[in-house]
Amino acid sequence: MNLFKKSKKKQAEAERQRRRGTSRKPLLTALFTRNTLVSFLLYLSFGVAATLIAFAGLSPASPLVQQDQMSRIRITAEIPFTYVSDIRTRQLLDDVSKRVPPVFRLDLAPYRNFRSYMEQLSIDLADFAAVPENTPENLARLEESEVQAFLNEYAPGNPYNLRPSDLATMYNQVGPARFQAVVNEGLIIMGEIFRKGIYQEESALNISSGSRLTLFNVEDELGDLQEVQILSEEEGQRALRIQLLALDIPRESTVAIVRILRAALIPNLVFDAERTQSYIQTAQKQIDPIKISVREGETIVEPNSRVNAFDYEKLTAYRVALRDSQSAEFGFNELFYEHALLTFILVMGAIFFLKTSRSLIRKDLRLFSLSGAIILFNLLLMRLVIELGDGVIAESTPVILHLIPYFMPVIIGPMIITILVGIGPGILSVLLISSINAMMQGNSLSVLLLSQLVGLVAISYCRKIQVRASLIRAGFVAGAVMAVGATLFEIRDDQAFTTVIYQILTCMGTGVISGMLIVGLLPVLEHIFKYTTDITLLELTDYNHQLLRKMQIEAPGSYHHSLMVANLSENAAAAIGANPLICRVCSLFHDIGKMTKPDYFVENQRTGINPHMETNPSMSALIIKSHVKEGIQMAKEYKLPTIIQDVIQQHHGTSLIQYFYYKALQKQESEGLAEKEYANAPGIELDEVNEATYRYEGPVPQFTESAIIMLADCVEAASRSLKKVSPQSIEELIDNIFMSRMQDRQLDATPLTFKQLNRVKESFSFTLLNMLHARIEYPDGKRKKRSANGTTRKRPAAKESAGDTAD
Repeated sequence: MNLFKKSKKKQAEAERQRRRGTSRKPLLTALFTRNTLVSFLLYLSFGVAATLIAFAGLSPASPLVQQDQMSRIRITAEIPFTYVSDIRTRQLLDDVSKRVPPVFRLDLAPYRNFRSYMEQLSIDLADFAAVPENTPENLARLEESEVQAFLNEYAPGNPYNLRPSDLATMYNQVGPARFQAVVNEGLIIMGEIFRKGIYQEESALNISSGSRLTLFNVEDELGDLQEVQILSEEEGQRALRIQLLALDIPRESTVAIVRILRAALIPNLVFDAERTQSYIQTAQKQIDPIKISVREGETIVEPNSRVNAFDYEKLTAYRVALRDSQSAEFGFNELFYEHALLTFILVMGAIFFLKTSRSLIRKDLRLFSLSGAIILFNLLLMRLVIELGDGVIAESTPVILHLIPYFMPVIIGPMIITILVGIGPGILSVLLISSINAMMQGNSLSVLLLSQLVGLVAISYCRKIQVRASLIRAGFVAGAVMAVGATLFEIRDDQAFTTVIYQILTCMGTGVISGMLIVGLLPVLEHIFKYTTDITLLELTDYNHQLLRKMQIEAPGSYHHSLMVANLSENAAAAIGANPLICRVCSLFHDIGKMTKPDYFVENQRTGINPHMETNPSMSALIIKSHVKEGIQMAKEYKLPTIIQDVIQQHHGTSLIQYFYYKALQKQESEGLAEKEYANAPGIELDEVNEATYRYEGPVPQFTESAIIMLADCVEAASRSLKKVSPQSIEELIDNIFMSRMQDRQLDATPLTFKQLNRVKESFSFTLLNMLHARIEYPDGKRKKRSANGTTRKRPAAKESAGDTAD
């Protein structure tokens, strides 16, 4: 008894362990089962691929720090390198160019002209003022008015605006004999000043500002260069005044001669820009470019500091050195191993989440492969953006470097995974991609937070997407969120306003382009991984579409007819390699025009009343034809695609409305017979039946899918008139319809071949035979009941149950 209880206890414990999944199995068996081994290899392959794509060969300088930006990370040199500093060399060349004296040409023509004028003036004035020797002194004095009269009548005139009082004072004080000698001595002093050179104080050279030396190269009359210290106008006048004071003449005469000569003391140095630049270039050629050596481990960019031009030049040289270094060709350094370890930790965390969650991805290796491929593809796009930032083009275009971080398409993978797999794996992909993105950009916390926020916003708009346009809207919203975050970060870093505008536009453009790329990638992924999304099925084939719902209520017969035509045309299109989706969608909407007057179409006449019985055949034909125009108008109103509008317009081509056409012929014939019955009646000339009145306006089908829908429409409508459904009757019906349409030239504009038409016939026949299959006849519920005497009597017929009449 105890043994039995013990055995039952062990059995119960084993059962509990089995139910909990904790039954003990051999360790090797648990580890090396086929599914576990495949899963392990997939996880390992994903981690290795993600590490190689994101970090193999990634330059340690890849974090894109721009000039004049606040750096949030420290960048150190992983290898020693030497580079030529253009900034320092340019500064040295500028200093050398400032130290080279400018070259001036000495122009003595103003002095010579003035000297000639004054020498002749002194002689002529002395002759004018000459008096006899015994003339009294008061009469011998030269008056100012006399000098003025002399200057007025003087042939050369008074170009230097000499004062008559100065000439008169000096002539009277020094005397006629000394007058000419004083003028000549003053001209000699003035010539020495002119030969030193006088420059204009307002010169663009800023000579007096102290930015240049006061020694200059002056070209003399012989063409020789002499390094002299030139004078300004003020300095020249001061020198003239000082030297004239040394003359042995009265003070009033000194003042007069100073005013006379000062009028002609003008700048006489002409700047020779060509020879000055030649001297500067000669001096600069002797300067060797400045080379800067950076040791391994030396800090290139300090954290929390603004990157100046010199730091940015050093960082650019570091990128070039890393790109040219063979030791860093594959990037297998300490930074790579650190990133690899962090990546595998992230992957292990994601695997643990999948194992403990109820997501289907943990059991479906196909879904895991799909999700992994999408994440790797997203990482590959991000790596291409990083490489673009490290490229030569980006280095030569600083604006691109400012925009590279916001070109990162971090929302592509999360959005696709959310649509194909679910929101849980989508959130997990956001964490993986944003974390790797932050590591790729120098472990930036700002990048991590912004990437996660943008990814979560993007997948929140992808939870219930049913049309592809919503993907672009989701990308736009995600781009707007990224633009807001980028603006806040750039304001924090005190970036230029134009740079912020460019980054906002980049964020918005990246979001929209990502949405468009997802729209293009989804069919490819569906084809590769044999996965169909709701977007493909529900955009226009959704039976809850507003027009289809309206058609179900207002024209239920036409709606059912459209469903049958959709099945026929879709199968036929698949049989000949056409587009089944176009056939199905266009078939669902091809008869929406019948909703305007549904009672005039036999499939919608539920009461048995036919309004055509009270109308003229031509009027009936006009009403029937109008459903095409009404359908086109309704399609435009509801903004249906152009291809649906084309099918609505072409699905009858220019075919004949036979019923009302023949009815019109019969009516004309009957009216003619009635006329013959009355011999004495007046003659009435009846109008002939115009066939064009009973034809659709077309055009005939212009492409394969439109032709298939036209044939399917005819076949489905005609199949309702079959009294007996059999393969032979269906084939005869289809052959007759196809032959009549070809004889009526309704298929001339389509690229259908006879081989394709045969396949369409076979498809129609197969589909119709399955749609119109016969059902067995159910018993009527009557049976005979034996009486007590052995005879039988009839029992009242039982009512048919709902199950008996159900199809």
